[in-house]
Amino acid sequence: MKILITGGNGNIAKIIRKHMDIDNTYEIYAPSHKDLDVMDYDSVKNYIDDINPYIIIHTAIIGGRRTKDETSDVVYKNLLMFENIIKCSENVRMIINLDSAAIYDRNGDIFCRREDELYTVPKDYYGFSKYLICKRTREYDNIYNFRIFNIFHINEENDRFIKACFLAKKNDAKFIINDDKYFDFMYENDFIKILKYYVNNFDRKKLDKTINICYKKKYKLSEIVKLIENIGIYKKIDVEIINEKSKFNYCGDPTILNSIQEIDLDGLENCLIKYSALLE
Repeated sequence: MKILITGGNGNIAKIIRKHMDIDNTYEIYAPSHKDLDVMDYDSVKNYIDDINPYIIIHTAIIGGRRTKDETSDVVYKNLLMFENIIKCSENVRMIINLDSAAIYDRNGDIFCRREDELYTVPKDYYGFSKYLICKRTREYDNIYNFRIFNIFHINEENDRFIKACFLAKKNDAKFIINDDKYFDFMYENDFIKILKYYVNNFDRKKLDKTINICYKKKYKLSEIVKLIENIGIYKKIDVEIINEKSKFNYCGDPTILNSIQEIDLDGLENCLIKYSALLE
């Protein structure tokens, strides 16, 4: 099964390739921007025509980091990449689009939101681009949206919440939580279980078009810190919480995901233990 992963140098693309390369069932193509410019129609058409993929997993994206200022170019470039993909994919059996919880509008409270609960139009450029792309996918029967809140993994940057928390514990460093909100994280291993289920069953079962990638049990950021403190040898983390009563939670309703009995997720607590072992 030939699978094309766009945005081959991105973190999510690397996660997918790392896990799926192990299985000889898949023939994975994850080109870098040098080999495939998703914003260039001819580049996309030539690459797809050349390898003739069975499935495309669209991870290429611009923007999304709260710490970086964005311009309207984010909307234009993200839409252009998506349109180039679908324009050149007449013979592709399945497209998995990596959606984002930013579609719910990060300027408001996002708490246990169902997939169809899009109350407002996102005001930020990244969220707005994801909103428009998701609307566009409804025109195609073979496109599925994985709505991601946060995927944590061993190779993520040191300033990402989960990793930074483990490092603070290890180095006796101060850890600051600016906004103590309910926030969904999913470990890379569990994410891959969901992805493989969709890839292996899209022509066998009726699959939901959009699915929240999140766990059933919800934790505030301060509660996740407590979980990490208790992993291995107990060690208290020096935490400063700036705002203890956040009005801007960031978590989804996993009812659809939990209804798929064939997917056995480890859950956040077990995954934090596995993650910790890899950091040692």
